[in-house]
Amino acid sequence: MGYVKFLGTAGARFVVARQLRFSAGTWIELGETRLLLDPGPGTLLRLRKSRPPLDPLKLDAILLSHTHLDHSTDVNILVEAMADGGYRRRGALLAPADALEGDDPVVLRYVRPFLERIETWQAGGEHRVGEVKIRPVAHRHGNVEAYGLVVDSPEGRVGFITDTRFSPDLASHYAGCALLVLNVVLKDWKPDVDHLALPQAGEIIAAVGPRLAVLTHFGTTMLRGNPRQLALGLGERLGIPVVAAADGLTLDAAGWAPALAVPTAE
Repeated sequence: MGYVKFLGTAGARFVVARQLRFSAGTWIELGETRLLLDPGPGTLLRLRKSRPPLDPLKLDAILLSHTHLDHSTDVNILVEAMADGGYRRRGALLAPADALEGDDPVVLRYVRPFLERIETWQAGGEHRVGEVKIRPVAHRHGNVEAYGLVVDSPEGRVGFITDTRFSPDLASHYAGCALLVLNVVLKDWKPDVDHLALPQAGEIIAAVGPRLAVLTHFGTTMLRGNPRQLALGLGERLGIPVVAAADGLTLDAAGWAPALAVPTAE
């Protein structure tokens, strides 16, 4: 059975710098395919400290949504670990082009030969890794290339709305997602910040209508507001289950995949 494990739930620079929440990435296991999304600071440590430990050698691919430090700091050490210290050429890296090119590439050239393949995101494109199909969704987030991801898998469609400025058409790209994970940095909307706030997250969840929505990547205002209570209140208003991720939270696919759900007794 597939699952998603949140190794860390920190969002924005102050929560990350103070480690009010861990800033590690998200381990995604769907079918027989294992992915790691956005390996921020401390991801390798959180993998090894996980119970049971998660082995980078079992990864099929590392996914970068964008190059900001809280999403990419551990990418090089994870590429090396996925390739058995560089002694085995294996695994894939899927990332924005600016993670590899330009003035500030975050993926070091010396680790790139360790990978079996490197692919760059393009809006409207499609990528296959093992049993899953991944479609990138272009996001607006500062001056870097940024993408959300729609993953089609044996356990159903899973959407990851990573860092982005809100737009009215954003929800349409995530139609059909049974599980929808949203990075929600702000409790209240701020017009000059390229992150989702709680009210906008609610608007997207209502439009998509997933079986389960998960809030993560919290900034200081969300932490002060108590993410668990905020998620519960949002779910009650929408009539859709909404939970706030905690560091180490594991979500089994039975909680969102219709084909795997336990039948209700007549």
